[in-house]
Amino acid sequence: MTLEQKKLAERIESDYDYTRPRFGDVQEGTIASVGEDEWIIHLDEAKRDGVVSADDLESLDDEFRASLSVGDRVPLRILKGITRDGQIVASIRQGLHYSDWLRAKDLLESGEEVESEVTDVNRGGLVVAFGRIRGFVPNSHLTRDRSRKEEAKAELIGQTLTLVVIEVNQRRRRLVLSERAAAAHIRRQLLEELEPGQVRRGVVRHLTSYGAFVDLGGLDGLLHVSELDWRYVNHPKEVVKAGDEIDVFVLDVDRERERISLSRKRLLPDTWEQVTENLLIGDPIMGTVTALADFGVFLDVGAGVQGLLHVSKIPNGRLGMSEFKVGDPIDVRVQTIDRQRHRIALTMNGRVP
Repeated sequence: MTLEQKKLAERIESDYDYTRPRFGDVQEGTIASVGEDEWIIHLDEAKRDGVVSADDLESLDDEFRASLSVGDRVPLRILKGITRDGQIVASIRQGLHYSDWLRAKDLLESGEEVESEVTDVNRGGLVVAFGRIRGFVPNSHLTRDRSRKEEAKAELIGQTLTLVVIEVNQRRRRLVLSERAAAAHIRRQLLEELEPGQVRRGVVRHLTSYGAFVDLGGLDGLLHVSELDWRYVNHPKEVVKAGDEIDVFVLDVDRERERISLSRKRLLPDTWEQVTENLLIGDPIMGTVTALADFGVFLDVGAGVQGLLHVSKIPNGRLGMSEFKVGDPIDVRVQTIDRQRHRIALTMNGRVP
């Protein structure tokens, strides 16, 4: 094949490498020329020029029409495919009306999240508003277990969900979105952004005996009971409740397992330093029993700072321990202070209550 033949073949291939326009399709185009009777618009997908009639132009808002010029991009709706004289008749007015399909295609390609209001529900999922058209979120693409609870889905009407577009079929008027995919995307982004040492604002979602789970904006982190406060906390409900907005310190980020460790006490004044600043070994102090363990008794020695009275330091050992109860005041002495590990060991300094 000669060079001229190759170039001719490429031109022919280029001429036929296009999406044939059909009635009702919505495409974007670039204004090629502006005349009194008609405008010529180059259609991107069709790779052909379309004609917009004077009547269609007259139906546009005067201010909007006056703002358009050669080179501007506009949405178009195909009214007639390629006619006998080779023209494609299109409408800017209807293109503007149906431009939501173009936006849906852009979102499908970019993967960007979109906010949509739930307008209706059915057995298969949710119906959501997407501009002038309607989208559908199947039950399988909801992040929460709502598919079996119709009343729970009904409560979503009027609420706004964060979604991503996963299917666009304009000819079948089919627009499918996913809440689950959006949540996964948000989690991935958040995991990449989070770093130990950051301070984040979150919402307490639920409590367990060992800590509180805090929503950081699409991903939950664990606020362990030991990281709630410098003082001893028996249960998270003593400090926080579901729905509370709190600031947390990021301790660790495990991206592979999608686990986040958080702390609240790291953002609070360290009472350990305040209590132990002038405390010396051998000093007599008053402690209050906060918890009993097999190996000893924990005492609050001031401002929530915990000290351990080991079972070996209690007369009669575990038998003597049985006489203690939470809330009892006990006279003790400081045996050791581990400032690095924030630990105080205590010994008895008086009679057992």
